[in-house]
Formats: sequence, C-alpha cells, structure tokens
Amino acid sequence: LAVTEMAKKTDGKDYPGMTLPSGEKAQIWFPTNISDLDERANEVLEGGKDLKNTHHPSFNDKVYLERKKVFIDIAASYKHGQPIPHVEYNSDEVKTWNTVFEKLNKLYPTHACKEHNSAFSLLKKKCGYRKDNIPQLEEVSNFIKAQTGFQLRPVAGLLPS
Repeated sequence: LAVTEMAKKTDGKDYPGMTLPSGEKAQIWFPTNISDLDERANEVLEGGKDLKNTHHPSFNDKVYLERKKVFIDIAASYKHGQPIPHVEYNSDEVKTWNTVFEKLNKLYPTHACKEHNSAFSLLKKKCGYRKDNIPQLEEVSNFIKAQTGFQLRPVAGLLPS
C-alpha cells in the first residue's frame, strides 16, 4: 500500500513494465538537484511522524516514542546545506551501542569482507567510531563525502526505493 501511495504521489515518466495492483502505471521520480531531496525525505514507509507502527515492540513505550520523536523532528526540519544537528545520546543508548559495537568488532575479522574492514578502520580513526562513542551523522557524512562524493542526511523512517 505504501509503495502504491508513493507511486501515485510521484511525478515523472512511466517506469517500464511496472504496473501497480490498481492497474495504474507506476511513476518514478528522480531529483535533479540534491536539495530536491528536501521535498521527499520525510515521505517514509513506516515509523515517521505519526508513530503508528503498532507491531513495533516499543509502540506503547512512552520514553521510546518521545526519544524517537527527537530524531523525527531533526529529520523533518533538516534542509540540504545545513549542518546535521549534533545529538546528545543518553547513557542507555551509549550502553546499547557499546554492546553492539563490541560484538560486531569481534565478528568483523572473520565475517566481513576486506573492503568493509578497511573502511571500518577508517571510520574508527576519522569519525570516532568506538565502543563508548556513538558517531555523529555530520562527521560520518563529511567523511563519506570526502572519500566518495556521497553524503548522508537525516530521514524520519524507512525510505521507499
């Protein structure tokens, strides 16, 4: 349903060979300038500002929903060219990051490809990836842009493809 709704909202050329369940031809939209993404970055499939995903295990957790709203508000107000806001992570978030970071770090040498391991090593050196520090999106984006030309932006949920 979300894909169908997104396809109805888009403007552009027919996507070859793709017909929606309603029988309508799907439309595809491509930005012509990076700032065009500001118009669509908050059209998400789930988890956006409405916070209505009743299947999520934290749906009734008021603390979780309030924290999630902070990130959604950051994404909703962000415009290309602005610095990505700095996020102060709380101790529970850092503790969770620590657990995941340590477990993945143990798995990477034997389970990740050499390209990932090389890039991850650079992220640790250049962006503050470590068990006691959740990296800031702005720092990661600046690093990725310098390395590849790509950059990151905050979004409010899952983006449609």
